[in-house]
Amino acid sequence: MKTIKIKYVGYWDGYQYQRTVLYNVLTKFYNVELSDDPDYIICGIFGSLYDYCKYSQVRILDCGENYLPDFNLVDYAICRYPLSLQDRCLYVPGCISCEMPTAERFKALSNKSRNYTKEILNEKKYFANFICRHESENGIRGDFFKELCKYKKVLSVGPYLNNTGNAINVTWEDGSKPEFQRQCKFSLCFESTKHQGFVTEKISDAFYSDTIPIYFGSDDVTSIFNENAFIQCKGREDFDKTIRKIIELDSDDEKYLEMLRQPILINNNYFDEKMEEYERFVKNIFDQQLEKAYRRSRVYWPKTYDDYLSFIKTDEVYMHATLLKLFKAFWIKIYRKIFRMQKKKK
Repeated sequence: MKTIKIKYVGYWDGYQYQRTVLYNVLTKFYNVELSDDPDYIICGIFGSLYDYCKYSQVRILDCGENYLPDFNLVDYAICRYPLSLQDRCLYVPGCISCEMPTAERFKALSNKSRNYTKEILNEKKYFANFICRHESENGIRGDFFKELCKYKKVLSVGPYLNNTGNAINVTWEDGSKPEFQRQCKFSLCFESTKHQGFVTEKISDAFYSDTIPIYFGSDDVTSIFNENAFIQCKGREDFDKTIRKIIELDSDDEKYLEMLRQPILINNNYFDEKMEEYERFVKNIFDQQLEKAYRRSRVYWPKTYDDYLSFIKTDEVYMHATLLKLFKAFWIKIYRKIFRMQKKKK
């Protein structure tokens, strides 16, 4: 078995790389050695920004966030956008994820029985749940949550808009999230941003937990999930229509069960096919001779760009990023205030 030397750069302290899909695929085909003198760099976007630019080795970006890879800086990328660039990019939707717990939950959807009886309604102690750490782009998920709460209380158990205190504690890692969601009729699954292909574990976790997802995000979510099995909100203009549909299902057990029984996936082989594609992508990188594995340009302007990011002061980068966040937050508040004022006038 071929030995490959890798180093993880751009992840947080305590990052559990053993739980990632990439690491599990690598150990299936290679003897993996973690090394400070690696041949390959597995790149993240956390920690010190662009820290991986200090390394000249073959770079593979493995990012679970809403982030477009910069192919001037990395040779290959496993990302959340359906990009195509020769053999350099692999699209893996976040509902399959880069971490094994989410991948395993998605895989379970392929053979999940949906023959629910009325007894499942006895398990539904709560109307709906909302679990997220922060507001979304343009404030849409917070605003929808508040609108739906006018009908019935939606339990927010995450850090953002929490209305349960410490009464209910859930985490993604220990299984308490699906256990709690299973007690809810509906789950708000609003992405942090709406971009083609950016479909995270929010909707797959809801399906795994036998609750009906209320989804906002990528319109091509219906290329993976059966549109008859969940409620899709396409934007602010869809709020009233979406809430009417929720009320209709909440008020009629038969209609609720009819949606809950719908097949989840468009293609039950989707996970296996994606994993086969994943393995081909990885093997293509590591089976070739090391020097032939490079894809990024390492001369002229790309090298100048790379060198600049290698030596720029980290605190300066963070200062710029912080100022940008504050500026963005300010204008989001202004936008929301103007939107509400216009709504009141109407």
